[in-house]
Amino acid sequence: MPVYNEALTVREIVRRVLAQAGTIHELIIVDDGSSDGSRELISKLAGRRDDVEIRTILRDRNGGKGAALREGFAAATGDIIVVQDADLEYDPADYSDLVRPIADGLADAVFGSRFSGARHNVLLFWHTLANHLLTLACNVVSNLNLSDVWTGAKAFRADLIKRVPFSAKGFEFEPEITIKLAQLGCRIWEVPVSYQGRSYAEGKKIGFLDALLSLWTIVKTAFFGDLGELATGERTLRIMARAGGYNRFLCEMCRPYLGRSVIEIGSGVGNLSRFLLDRAEVVLTDTDDGYLRILSDTYRSWGYVQVRRLDVTNAADIEPFRGRFDSVLCFNVIEHVEADAAALRNIAALLAPGGQAAFIVPAHQWLYGSLDRYLGHFRRYSADGFAGLLREAGFEPVLVRLVNPLAVPGWWFNGRVLGRRVLPSLQVAVFGRLVWLVKLLSRWQIPVGISVLAVARKPR
Repeated sequence: MPVYNEALTVREIVRRVLAQAGTIHELIIVDDGSSDGSRELISKLAGRRDDVEIRTILRDRNGGKGAALREGFAAATGDIIVVQDADLEYDPADYSDLVRPIADGLADAVFGSRFSGARHNVLLFWHTLANHLLTLACNVVSNLNLSDVWTGAKAFRADLIKRVPFSAKGFEFEPEITIKLAQLGCRIWEVPVSYQGRSYAEGKKIGFLDALLSLWTIVKTAFFGDLGELATGERTLRIMARAGGYNRFLCEMCRPYLGRSVIEIGSGVGNLSRFLLDRAEVVLTDTDDGYLRILSDTYRSWGYVQVRRLDVTNAADIEPFRGRFDSVLCFNVIEHVEADAAALRNIAALLAPGGQAAFIVPAHQWLYGSLDRYLGHFRRYSADGFAGLLREAGFEPVLVRLVNPLAVPGWWFNGRVLGRRVLPSLQVAVFGRLVWLVKLLSRWQIPVGISVLAVARKPR
């Protein structure tokens, strides 16, 4: 809860927040250099009340809403973070609707819309018009379809919002965080919320200069935004999720070799996992806490799907699953492992005799560039070289071939010439429309491809 000169409302809004004690476990109030007595009132509120821990952060100078939120996000300890303005415009009774899509594993962020069937008083025309125009501008560059970007009622996965860097100091936080979530490919939901707007005479703070700054922020974030540590791993996985047709194509090529019991190594955000759901038993694994949480939320109610932490370089992680599966799916993982031969031996240990493993690894060392470095690739492989590694690990190669020559020029140009960190989402979207051509080209053994597809059997 960011607070700036809200002495008339802060005690009442805190009372209303505490009325949601069954939904929340902590309230973090950040005073942003108030001079009207808010600071003193907030100081008296700290402590535990109604099973809610109230913590206060007192900033010496006014830095703006974005600056206050940055400190509040860093201090939060819960799994879901809800933003609550300190005036009385937004009703804390809407918290359950805001957090439910995240708690159910359906969303990474939820925006509370004042314009989608919500109850609200009649709003200021020019303020509403400016909101719609700014929301339209934000939607244009983010390719979202939100009705209310500037809503003050938002909820986020805590582990996500803590890692998304934002520089906004004031109300321009709203478009910056929206565009960055879109660039990451995050799942954003919108739910209606109640709204009791106040006039400028009553203390409304956002104004014309904020609108101009927000427009500049939209442009700046769209073209020059920094996504920090999420710019490679999670963003790449989210972007590739849009190439669902290509993911399906790869799984279809491997499907004849998969049995009824499948373990997927390095499931990430689940781009391929959904194509395994016709198996009798599915175990999804990863080493990243954020990905494991997404997978757990997504498949919480699936009786035959398990989500487990597993590091293929750690023999102790392998031991509980030794010899248990007839199939392993391991796409775009081995190149991230320095000791790749040891990882392949551990994967073989997961299989029962006669079981088969399907692999995708990046092809051609001459394609290695900035995209590989930022993704954490140690190397790329030749088809013959990877087949040799499989034999050394105790496998019998069944199928080893290059796939997807169509993507080679783009990877080379983006990684070797432009030095990019991430494939542009527009290029991935265009590629997603050309999967039919990738399928057509797969009929021939073309000696160039973006990946090596390999299937190997564990001897009986």
